[in-house]
Amino acid sequence: MPGILACLNTHDISFLRSTAELWGVNAGGKDLQDYARSLAVAITSELEFQDMLASLTQDCLIALADLKQHGGSLPWSVFSRRYGQIRQMGAGKRSREKPHIFPISTAERLWYRALIGRDFIQQDGRLTEVAYVPEELLPWLPEAPKTLGAAIPLVKVAPVQLTRQLAWQDRILDDSCTLLAALRRFGEADGLASDAEEQVYWRVLRALLSALDLIDAKTELPAPAARPFLEMPRGRALPWLVTAWSYSSKFNELRLVPQLLCEGPWGNNPIPPRCYILSQLATLEDSQWYSLQGLIDAVYADNPDFLRQGGDYNAWIITRRSDKALLHGLESWIEVEAPYIRFLISGPLAWLGLIELGWEEGLQAPVYFRKSAWFDALTRGNAELDLPDEDALVAVSADGTLTLTNRTPRIARYQLSRFGEWLEVSPKRYRIRLTPASLQAAARQGLEVRHLIALLRKYAGTNLLPSLVAALQRWEAHGREAVIKQAWVLKLSAPEVLQALRESPAAGSLGEALSPVAVIVKPDGIEKVRMALARLGYLSDLEGMP
Repeated sequence: MPGILACLNTHDISFLRSTAELWGVNAGGKDLQDYARSLAVAITSELEFQDMLASLTQDCLIALADLKQHGGSLPWSVFSRRYGQIRQMGAGKRSREKPHIFPISTAERLWYRALIGRDFIQQDGRLTEVAYVPEELLPWLPEAPKTLGAAIPLVKVAPVQLTRQLAWQDRILDDSCTLLAALRRFGEADGLASDAEEQVYWRVLRALLSALDLIDAKTELPAPAARPFLEMPRGRALPWLVTAWSYSSKFNELRLVPQLLCEGPWGNNPIPPRCYILSQLATLEDSQWYSLQGLIDAVYADNPDFLRQGGDYNAWIITRRSDKALLHGLESWIEVEAPYIRFLISGPLAWLGLIELGWEEGLQAPVYFRKSAWFDALTRGNAELDLPDEDALVAVSADGTLTLTNRTPRIARYQLSRFGEWLEVSPKRYRIRLTPASLQAAARQGLEVRHLIALLRKYAGTNLLPSLVAALQRWEAHGREAVIKQAWVLKLSAPEVLQALRESPAAGSLGEALSPVAVIVKPDGIEKVRMALARLGYLSDLEGMP
């Protein structure tokens, strides 16, 4: 069979970078040939190959076993008939559609991992087009299909009285919109979290959207891919997010566990441990509650090395965040692997709608979990959930306040959020107020009032008030024409007192006259005015200030 280098040399550099991403390895070089050689060395390691096998779906393992059984190759027509087609794409289309993350067939899933190649070889005296496993990888293939691991025995939890139950469902779609909108509107998103727990959530969500290329790595602003994501129907957007996460080697849960600090140049492939936990959850009964600690104990008994293996226990520099104590060796399992499992279950898996959580009275952290009703559909890939359409109109009030819900199109909220002041951000309601200041801020970003009016006509429909359209057009033509400000007002008993103040050293602290006996006082001049009044023989009260 052709070797791995021959297989890699048939592809362009963007394909090879996608392959390196899927393997979770580093490769480099000054040109295509150098890069291919570097990648070939990285993936022809038995340890890396076993990690890759552990991350594959059952249909991929069956296809590889089929190839091995036939000596490492099958006629291309036979292989594609059994395991699906591979779409022909140039670098540009691959960049847009990301087939390495969203394959349409078993063949594509193996193709972008360079686990199979396609070539003409001499068979029975004639050239035959075949699908083949590169020669270096062939000895490591399993003789027969094997699963990601036998199901670990988990004891069901007897019916318990839960004091709190959390099903995140599809809320992550709305929060992703909020995060992207905040980055676009303000350039940062630090104000979204109100406590330490929310800080973890928004930090992890930002890392996820960055890993999936929805946030640009250089600018930290929404990337072009964010718009198609926000425009997806909810029923497709959530499966897309779960599938992209499950195959992402750039999103590393271990480095996001709140209790841990991962330091140094060492790297790890996050896909195999993620897939191992998912494979175990897949064996659990639907609608049945299980103990989170029970899962941790079962993993320790069944496969304690699922996260770190051999020398990794001492080579990986992991410290306890609270006191920077170094955690190494198998004895650190309870402080590394156990928090990893808790974080994975109660964090990403719950937030992605795969897991529901349950609490007992008096406890801050969840102690029970169960698969959500969507678990099987979301982990199957390319599924579409039956979720409500985003077809609610934007509500518009006379003062320029826009009210949106989680059934308003997410792309509408993302776009309208750039024009207004944010009054309310909650899981199901969002309020934005259009003001001269917010419109001016939008104008600095190149957004015009005509864009806003077009969006309102599209997404508010009959809720759009003609008076608001007129006000927006007036502002665009004339700028700010009305302003409400806080001010200190001095009220006097007679007009001559005001005239005396105008002639005193405190005259510079006086502003616009409101009447013959009332005048605006500049905030920094209050004490000067009071002193001047005292010298004129008038005592003054200061109301509204302690």
